[in-house]
Amino acid sequence: MNPTPRDEHAPYDSDALLHGWLSDSPQNPSSTRYVRVDAAAIADADLGIIQHATLVLERTESGVVVSYSGTTQALPDPFLDPSIPVLTLSHHILMPALVNAHTHLDLTHIGPLSHEPDDGFVQWVNTIRTNRATDEDHIKRCVRLGIEYSLAGGVIAVGDIAGAPNGRLTESPARTLASSPLMGVSYLEFFGIGKSAPHAVERISSYLRDHAPELMRSLEATGIRFGLQPHATNTIDLGVYRWVALAAKARGLPVSTHLGETPEEREFIASASGPQRDMLEELGVWDDSILRSIGGGKHPIEHLEPALKIHPMLVAHVNDATDHGIEILAEARASVAYCPRASAYFGAATHFGPHRYRDMVEAGVNVCLGTDSIVNLDTPDRISTLDDMRLLWSQGDHDTIRLIAMGTRHGAFALGLDPDRFSLKTDAHPAGIIAVECAGSEVHTNPWAGAMRSKSAPTWVFRAT
Repeated sequence: MNPTPRDEHAPYDSDALLHGWLSDSPQNPSSTRYVRVDAAAIADADLGIIQHATLVLERTESGVVVSYSGTTQALPDPFLDPSIPVLTLSHHILMPALVNAHTHLDLTHIGPLSHEPDDGFVQWVNTIRTNRATDEDHIKRCVRLGIEYSLAGGVIAVGDIAGAPNGRLTESPARTLASSPLMGVSYLEFFGIGKSAPHAVERISSYLRDHAPELMRSLEATGIRFGLQPHATNTIDLGVYRWVALAAKARGLPVSTHLGETPEEREFIASASGPQRDMLEELGVWDDSILRSIGGGKHPIEHLEPALKIHPMLVAHVNDATDHGIEILAEARASVAYCPRASAYFGAATHFGPHRYRDMVEAGVNVCLGTDSIVNLDTPDRISTLDDMRLLWSQGDHDTIRLIAMGTRHGAFALGLDPDRFSLKTDAHPAGIIAVECAGSEVHTNPWAGAMRSKSAPTWVFRAT
């Protein structure tokens, strides 16, 4: 499927069920101050699962506040007032809006592509390089399509990678996100290894001095922040990583990178050989300066440790993790954006065994969920970490609170957002609320299982942005 990028000037229509209530002015004395939502359950990282549940939302000058969150049976008398409108969602669970901590929205126009893990990662990268948008107007339209698909999936916050088409820096994804309802971080991606490493430092230094300040001013109050994305350990020299970490720390910028993603990466870092080296040689950037930091048998996480210690990073995937590597991530206060469907797409478990996200959480690592791009997803109509939660649940992870936290609060923390905006507890100011339909009769016995078995997209109850 190859979706058509939407008109970049088209508005994002609100499909929130409470849109009319939200549109009323809180200063209007005739307006209804409260609204009540009855549902099969509330699913929240702070509250767990509350069955036969009710949320009471209050519209205030500072936004929507949760005035009650609990069982319908225990609803306080003031909220039984018949003048309060009631929205009944008896076959749905209510959840906070979701966070997608690692995604590539500028690839949305490509759509899902089939891939055989035996084809290798480098061949897949070449496919992406061939098909990605390179014209700035096209990039904007692709990102807007990605925003539309994210909203269709109940996602309100993203860690989006502003890709580098033909190695060129582009602000188009950040500026496009800033005009959307989404919040989060736009990470500017770049490469720099071997012959290209000195130029990368010069280019990013110049960008941070001459261009980034204006971009960051334009992003103020939009909910989107600017960050840096040195691509990956097989395309970024360790010296460049160190420089980026120091520069980001001095400026208070978030940093993200790909780490521990593929067997090709492990081979390259450990022995300076394999398809990743072949690719660098074909691109004409290989030189023996690279051997100063790779080829010594280290694991990718161990290789990156000096930079991780300088500035906490959001590291994507980490399909490949050793015990020592997990210790490094915990000590460095790194966050891990695990992308379950991407890992399955590339057959990561075949190479590395099951993803060790449970061990990471146990060690104190902040693990959140990402989707990677729509290219590796099985939902051509949406880009949503809800479907990654469903995959993990189907694989036997029935730790409900952990799954919800990974898709909400943990992702918010990783992106520098307030985790309490991704909660439905009383007095919270949620960034949004979604309703997820429960499949079959489980709505009455185990609504969370019903929501995890369901294939349907979530519905917006309300969106704060």
